[in-house]
Amino acid sequence: MSVFYRLVILFFISLGVSSCFAQTDLEKGIIYFDKRAEIHEGLIVDSTNINLAISSFTKSIAENKNTERAYDYLLLSYYYKGAFVVRTKDEQKKNYLLGSELGEKAIALYPKNSAILLWYIANFSKYGEAKGIVSSAKEGLADKIKTYTEKLMDLDPAFADGAPHKLMGVINYKVPNIPFILTWPSKEIAEKHLIEALKINPKSISNIYFYAEYLTEVKRNAEAKVLLNKILSASPREDALIEDLYDIDMAKKLLTKINK
Repeated sequence: MSVFYRLVILFFISLGVSSCFAQTDLEKGIIYFDKRAEIHEGLIVDSTNINLAISSFTKSIAENKNTERAYDYLLLSYYYKGAFVVRTKDEQKKNYLLGSELGEKAIALYPKNSAILLWYIANFSKYGEAKGIVSSAKEGLADKIKTYTEKLMDLDPAFADGAPHKLMGVINYKVPNIPFILTWPSKEIAEKHLIEALKINPKSISNIYFYAEYLTEVKRNAEAKVLLNKILSASPREDALIEDLYDIDMAKKLLTKINK
């Protein structure tokens, strides 16, 4: 066989191999998202990988490819960027708002997707928190979050380590009871749901932290200290490093506060 034909054959083989390994925008985005905490100093995370992930997921949706899963990851990416990457309140609020607006569209398209609903609620909750809990409650944001959390509970109460129960617990102890405007928040209901979340995953640092925070809200500090010390002895997950380190740091701060 001549050298020319060998080169032609090798060329077409290389094309076939490269096409087999060609990545979709969704796949590229997932790779970048999985490396989101690759560059960080303490709780300060470099924005490069999460921005590349957002760009890839956005492109996948724009090209109408793998849209359901791309929406799921994009909402999660906006939440992550707002919570752990950007440093100013305005930038946090901007990312949570983007996640909230995008989530409205995604829920309309995929109303039974638990992940999409969860990350919409997470973005919308954080956006409301950034605006101010009392003002958000008066504007009806808290009612809306409760309604969507109930929908998530109906879909799968055990989803994501019991996230529906955790969310329902958190909004019931964080949102104020405002006479004639907002009367459903209940500390008793909050505890019920937070305990249910812990039953689903008793090792979840997030589940433990929010129950401990609730306990401090109702002046049960001795019980809270036990849980907070448990968090301080826990090891963060490799695939959710910053998320767990953040909760561990919050536990340290809360323990210091109640020890004063």
